[in-house]
Amino acid sequence: MKIDDFAGRGPELKPEEFLTGRLEGWAVLESPLGGLSQRASVTAEGCFDDATATLHFHETWTFDDGHTDTLRWRIRRTGPGHYTGSEDRLEGEAEGEQAGFAFHWRYTRDVPQKDGGSTKLNFDDWFWRIDDEAVIVKGTAGRLGLPFASAHVTYRRAQ
Repeated sequence: MKIDDFAGRGPELKPEEFLTGRLEGWAVLESPLGGLSQRASVTAEGCFDDATATLHFHETWTFDDGHTDTLRWRIRRTGPGHYTGSEDRLEGEAEGEQAGFAFHWRYTRDVPQKDGGSTKLNFDDWFWRIDDEAVIVKGTAGRLGLPFASAHVTYRRAQ
């Protein structure tokens, strides 16, 4: 799958537009063999700064085992369809591409675990806009080229 596969197909998914305001979400995480490993709910809010072309997007994941993970993204539009991002636990920068109703986002992050430790994972996330209210994400996480987990996430505008 390539980002160009989605060019010209709507509704358009621009992160600085869809991720602005309050969102809520739900996720299921699968192990590499396909078994359900966790569930989570997500609360998020974003604000776009036109002067710097930067989206400030904060999301808190609450997992069914009780632990939480809050991400404080700074996502910058660097040109038509191109984005970079930073977050406190990233290694380097996130890179993203947008075309039509899709957004492809890749990064490496040190992910906190319930036991207080952390695990460095490489993420490859595909966001697809369904309509004005909803986006579905399929994400994969791994390390050293091996899959660790996949996530299926739905975001919608908070009511």
